[in-house]
Amino acid sequence: MKYLTTLLLLTCITITSYAQREQTVFGNGGVQLTGAWGGMTNGMIKFQDEFSLNNGGFFAFELNDNFLIGWSGYGNGEVLDDGRDVEIEGNDLLLGYTFNSHRSVHPAMYIKGGRGKLDVDAEGKQNITVIEPSIGIEVNVFRFMRVGLEGGYRFVTGVDRFGLSDNDLSSPVVGLRFKFGWSWR
Repeated sequence: MKYLTTLLLLTCITITSYAQREQTVFGNGGVQLTGAWGGMTNGMIKFQDEFSLNNGGFFAFELNDNFLIGWSGYGNGEVLDDGRDVEIEGNDLLLGYTFNSHRSVHPAMYIKGGRGKLDVDAEGKQNITVIEPSIGIEVNVFRFMRVGLEGGYRFVTGVDRFGLSDNDLSSPVVGLRFKFGWSWR
């Protein structure tokens, strides 16, 4: 009986000490790589008084099933009333969070931001800053494919040439996001 009590006591101490093991950021219970996604985005933005198509692509790593961190690239062009061609291009940091991503339909939030270039035909280029937060709904079509509808606002700053202002390029945005990849957890 004495040995059984000692064995039971040691078992309880071992289980308790294991359960209270120290957690670390990159260890058990911390940040874990759980997937990789890439795809394209197509959105409508307002450029001065006209609507314009904003096309882009992205690649992101999925952490802990719901958080995305990666890269986003985009570009769009428009012709001004005076005939000048204007293009905006950029490569941004992409952050995203999908709530309950294991469900077939779930909400998602994204924010992308970074430096871009404003190119006005025959007049030169200018560095600008673009930040675009959005929120939407995402549908798991297949295990490897998700489609999202989102809306947000594109903030453009640093425009002070070519007769354009920040307000001419900042606008609401509505778009589709096509994600292809895999969550392996």
